[in-house]
Amino acid sequence: MVQGRKKFSPFRFYLVNFIFFLLILVAAFLVFLILACGVQEVEVKGATFYTDQQIEHLVLNDRYRTNGAWDVIKNRVHPRKDIPFVSDVKVSLKNFHKLTITVTEKEITGYITTPDGKLIYLDREGTVTDISHKLLSGMIPVDGLKTKKKIVEGKRYPAAGNRVAALSLIFRSKDNMDLDINSISFGDSGQITLICGKVTVMLGTADNLKDKLLRLSYILPKVGKDAGTLHFENYTSDNTDIVFDAE
Repeated sequence: MVQGRKKFSPFRFYLVNFIFFLLILVAAFLVFLILACGVQEVEVKGATFYTDQQIEHLVLNDRYRTNGAWDVIKNRVHPRKDIPFVSDVKVSLKNFHKLTITVTEKEITGYITTPDGKLIYLDREGTVTDISHKLLSGMIPVDGLKTKKKIVEGKRYPAAGNRVAALSLIFRSKDNMDLDINSISFGDSGQITLICGKVTVMLGTADNLKDKLLRLSYILPKVGKDAGTLHFENYTSDNTDIVFDAE
């Protein structure tokens, strides 16, 4: 019995050759990238919490760091998500020999110091952004927001809700009303005290807090460089008198 010959398939022939050609093309392209994309210059954008050299070391931290194509591909597949105070990092090639690292930092406004020396960083909404031993410059220290609950990054700071809401309002007013606030503290009964340069601001409780902060934004420029205490403790919608005790 004679076995029949297999029928020739043009489709199968061209498909195999096309796949083979495609593999060669990809391999050639990878070799070209390896040879052509040697990093000679690294540009860092958006970093204020770290130096450019620190960001470069954190992002380009393997033996292929001198190849720009590899750095871009690695960042797209496995982007760095574990850099403190940083929410996003993007790596791109500006040209064959220049790499650009664009850093998006987390929004941080103030911090609370725990009894064991850790710093709890908060954004303007009172959400915990980072827990660290590193002290960042330009952040507002906050005192008096004690808690026994577990502090979790990405969650609202677990102190009394009215105090966290008041803190958030102060943070937002700082930016919106251009208030120069150096520190914030809460007393045992909820009294709020701000230090603004040489001026101590006794805001009293959080009642009418938005109106108090608005009045404060008008008063501080008039006080100028004088040292003293501004008293808002008796401020109400009916009693808008504010006393300044100059030193």
